[in-house]
Amino acid sequence: MLDKIAITRLIRDYLMKEAGMDLVGFCPASALSEEPEGYRPNDILKCAKSVIVFGRRLLNGAVQAQMRRLEDGDKARYAESIYSTYGLELVPNWTMGLSTFYLADYVENMLGRTPQPLGCGPEMGTLPKNTPTPMFTGPNKDGLCMNIAHAAIAAGIAQPSWSNFPVTKEFGPRIQFGCLLTDLELVYTEPDDGPRLCNPETCHVCSDKCPMHALPAKDSGEKTQWRIAGRSYEVSKHDVNACYVATLGLREEFAGIQKRGNLVSTMTPKHEDIVEAMKNFSISNSNLDHFPKCFCNACQIYCPLGNWDKIFGER
Repeated sequence: MLDKIAITRLIRDYLMKEAGMDLVGFCPASALSEEPEGYRPNDILKCAKSVIVFGRRLLNGAVQAQMRRLEDGDKARYAESIYSTYGLELVPNWTMGLSTFYLADYVENMLGRTPQPLGCGPEMGTLPKNTPTPMFTGPNKDGLCMNIAHAAIAAGIAQPSWSNFPVTKEFGPRIQFGCLLTDLELVYTEPDDGPRLCNPETCHVCSDKCPMHALPAKDSGEKTQWRIAGRSYEVSKHDVNACYVATLGLREEFAGIQKRGNLVSTMTPKHEDIVEAMKNFSISNSNLDHFPKCFCNACQIYCPLGNWDKIFGER
């Protein structure tokens, strides 16, 4: 009978060698016990003992396409389809969804235990308003059934950032994570308690680049605390409503190929403003969920972590 060391190695090898993941980590279900009620691992899978988290970097070319659209505006408006397809909504989410399914099948059929695969991004949301990153799934600001960004931090393969994105040494925030719950007992990787990769005291890129000022500067005092695996992390008080305006192109200056007019007039929208705007939002027939979310993510695109200058600095 395989012990937990051997099982952990099997799963890690499967994800890295067979599934093509770049990062893999493991944490106990209890590491996320301070999540809101309904979003904890044992709220989703009663017998959950472990959380398996895995990440695949975004393609540099897809990131570059979005950079060109943000830099060049309508001159590069067709680049939005490249980023949407290969960097944000279509291919990354569905390939990660398939990878999560195949891992669940491996755990169930090869190891004989219970897996619970989780949705991992846009177009896979179920429950509302629990995702702190700008990862939206529809007009009601739906989120994911569990905070995978927090799971990646608990498993030690990412750190929190001021922008609320999970960041890694290797790729900065330009990585997508998938997640699976299981009743297996595994060998866990500890949270990264080393120096913070993101230092908002000295770097203000995400705050400066945000076109809706949804990410306040560190000296504004607008901050909040994340509690993960018994640790406290300080991040910005992210204005989700303002972020939503740029992400969905609810104003002319943010929209891409399909213009919808200025559906929101203020730079500090309330929930009611978003609800009213979505009543007049003409859905897109070029996107699977009809609400494309590919019009910004400047905080993710321009974050200098993950060798940004070497990869993108002269492009």
